[in-house]
Amino acid sequence: MTDLLFHHYDASPFSEKVRILFGLKGLAWRSVVQPNMMPKPHLLPLTGGYRRTPVLQIGADVYCDTQLIVRVLERLRPSPTLYPGGSEGVCGAVQLWSDRFLFLAAVPVLFGKIGASVPPAFIEDRTKLMAGRVDFRDLMASGPEAADQLRAHAQLLEAQLADGRRFLLGDAASLADASAYHPVWFLRAIPPTAGAFAEFPRLEAWAERVKAIGHGTRSECAPDEALAIARAATPTTTAARDLGDPRGLAPGAKVAVVPDDYGFDPVEGELVASSVHEVALRRSAPEVGEVVVHFPRAGFRVKPL
Repeated sequence: MTDLLFHHYDASPFSEKVRILFGLKGLAWRSVVQPNMMPKPHLLPLTGGYRRTPVLQIGADVYCDTQLIVRVLERLRPSPTLYPGGSEGVCGAVQLWSDRFLFLAAVPVLFGKIGASVPPAFIEDRTKLMAGRVDFRDLMASGPEAADQLRAHAQLLEAQLADGRRFLLGDAASLADASAYHPVWFLRAIPPTAGAFAEFPRLEAWAERVKAIGHGTRSECAPDEALAIARAATPTTTAARDLGDPRGLAPGAKVAVVPDDYGFDPVEGELVASSVHEVALRRSAPEVGEVVVHFPRAGFRVKPL
């Protein structure tokens, strides 16, 4: 298997989701540490402007967003599966719930507690990430209201574990566990919020079991080396058309892809391949040569140019 180059930073909760999946699948991977805010001069040449982490790089193919990274890992290492008992649909639903509800309740709770120590540059960066829709200072101030929502979401996890099962879907860990775990990990890792789930003992014991899965085998890769690897490689993605595409998009079309929630930085390129869950664009930059950048469909907009 070509090296898995994982662009992340250690405190990133979405990256923790994938790191747990590396552990679940027993994968070796190379850590490319990126800044937690802009500028990101060793990431944007790979992605064409997409600034969020994590990103998975395999040679000159670049995979953005954890939804898609999950699918790539399952394809590369099918066993043990992330979807035990035929649970792909349930796992996908838990992932979306966790990313869009549980995580977005956890963020104000954490930053409401540590707001005084957050650097102004980080606050400005996250406000820009939200494209002016939300001032990050207002989000931090909403911590008490968010705590109400966080508690309600946490009780759902507690209820799912009420019969004594080890993991959310039974005896085997799954994508559902890694997905629900990452916002829990985010809060439990910081002293001011470490006790956020103290009233939910089953949830806390489950979180320890997920933590024990570990992160697989990590080694380090300098960001400059990651760019050089892309430059020396050739994308492996071949042309593929999604015959069910509602708009009839086909390889060769010029398109832009942009997230629909935050970080609205469009990536433009030539459509190479698409499916119900994925869209891949060819583009180039001096730092990396020709690359193919892959995005998930759910949570992203594809706009013909």
